[in-house]
Amino acid sequence: MDEFIPHAHSSRRGFFPFLNQYLMKIITSLFVFLFASFLSQTRASIAYGSINNFDTVNDTGKVCHGFEIEIEDCRSVDISYTYDYNHYGTPKITQDDSIPGHPKCVIRWESKRNPDGSWASSTAIPSAPIAPTDGHQFTDPSVNFGGEHFGVGYNVAVGAIRYHWLVEDLSGQLVYGGDVQIATPSFVYYPPIDAQPAQPAQPAKVQAIIEPPVVELEPYPDLEFGPAVWVKEIRTVTHNPEKVALRDLVSDDPARDDEKNWRNGEPDEVEVEWQILQKELSKPDGGNNGRLEAAPEELNQGDEVVTRRYEFYEYVGPIDANGEAKASKVGPDDLHGQGVKIINGESVDLANVVVVGAFKGAQMSAVDVEAVVGLIDHLNEAEVQVTYADRRVIVPGAKPFTAEIIGTLPRGMSFDAASGVLSGTPEEAGAFPLTIRATELASVPIAKQYVLQVAAEGQALEAQGMVNCEIFPLSGGTVRGTGVFAPGAEVVLSATALPGYVFDRWEEQGTILSRDASYNFAMGDVNRNLQAVFVIADQPNAIVMQKNPATGVAFALEWSVLPEGWILEESSDLSANSWRESTRADAPHDGVHHVEIADPAPKQLFFRWRKP
Repeated sequence: MDEFIPHAHSSRRGFFPFLNQYLMKIITSLFVFLFASFLSQTRASIAYGSINNFDTVNDTGKVCHGFEIEIEDCRSVDISYTYDYNHYGTPKITQDDSIPGHPKCVIRWESKRNPDGSWASSTAIPSAPIAPTDGHQFTDPSVNFGGEHFGVGYNVAVGAIRYHWLVEDLSGQLVYGGDVQIATPSFVYYPPIDAQPAQPAQPAKVQAIIEPPVVELEPYPDLEFGPAVWVKEIRTVTHNPEKVALRDLVSDDPARDDEKNWRNGEPDEVEVEWQILQKELSKPDGGNNGRLEAAPEELNQGDEVVTRRYEFYEYVGPIDANGEAKASKVGPDDLHGQGVKIINGESVDLANVVVVGAFKGAQMSAVDVEAVVGLIDHLNEAEVQVTYADRRVIVPGAKPFTAEIIGTLPRGMSFDAASGVLSGTPEEAGAFPLTIRATELASVPIAKQYVLQVAAEGQALEAQGMVNCEIFPLSGGTVRGTGVFAPGAEVVLSATALPGYVFDRWEEQGTILSRDASYNFAMGDVNRNLQAVFVIADQPNAIVMQKNPATGVAFALEWSVLPEGWILEESSDLSANSWRESTRADAPHDGVHHVEIADPAPKQLFFRWRKP
């Protein structure tokens, strides 16, 4: 631990206010946590705003060129984060208001075209069955093995959610490739209950609930049941308050022990081995298999992040004349059924019947009840004279925030600092560099560099990749070289430390890329979102001592507010165990801290700086 003694002896008393003990990386929180109307359970409320990332297998039988998510009763401004690191990059977000009072938000990942008109991106047809343990390959765009990873978050109570692969029709347009057998969970939050004379205190709890995938019912007009799907429910045994970045809410790689994934560093267990999800169409609650409710999970500290994984498998077992799946148990081989059942008048030994089909995908979900303000990863593209769907760039947390934008927006566009929403109809094409900064109440500010790409009217942008960068801490330095790049183009990033700081490293997804202030790489097939990390220099700022600056004040101490992090300790006699962190009132002004020590001051007092 580095120590500096800027003033060894004084007849007056010194003070340094508490600064951050560590210069901690401010990682954008994934979740906005809202409380809705009460459920029947006492004080329970739905925890809206969980983020959902999922692996999905291309089971259309065709090469796909995109993916679309429809969310009913959701506006574009209600979308928080999207997963921008698959073959298709940052999605397009639109809002459909054709049904009054029921907006529908559409998130569409779509391939761009090459100059010759061919598709620039695709998702291959699987050459062999894909196992759940191959999930880490869904997030590696250098691999195209028949699956993809997508994700979206929202901060309101939404209606039905539908997923669609996009395939090319005979006219060269993208159309739906069929229903996707992936479902999305919701979370119910139970606030803590204070102790009562006859009842001990109860911690807060979170309960996950999942219902069958939403599909179009036209193919099943005469059936009483919708299609069935098998689901496995996996949870972490314990929880911690560490924030989970959307990009890290992914399947684990068995070959890597140091990776970030949906578990958030905790051990996991299968809570439900095999469960049928199938909606009984005539019943509002979906019937016996219309929903799967997990056991409530306690938040003993109140701020833990809860993560879950759901794996979906095709149901290939027998159904009766009404469409009901008759297999309800799976044998030890994870393939055949169990038990004997009467199906359509005949006795069937399910141990001889294969009931589990192909792996369809996995949903990784999380909820954070103590969210902090965050910034989305990339801005959606725009087009001249086409209304830009209102986009929430700053995702609010539990506390109020202030915001500012640095840079010039295209004519016709505006940024609302109060809500953090970008909107308008652009009137000029081009690439517009922007920096958006947000500061949550009593928190360290965060900022990110963006590029807003605007296509000419009626034109499509070429296939390009975005390179964004976050600076930690924001006061530590500056970065040059971010922007939009063609595939294969060289990207040169350079970091410059501000006074009091030194550059430490480039990071991405927690992996150190380089410790050189200049970092070069070739633009690949996926967007990049890097972090430039600075640390405070070894030499702290000097303290200026002012004698009798005002009536009744023996001394005033002043020092620069930057760099943040140095901790001033004080001692009355310099003995080893006498040093204590100062805890006195501070009245900062004009970029400096200001502390006043009233008369009479002690005869001697010693100060030293401690580096975190």
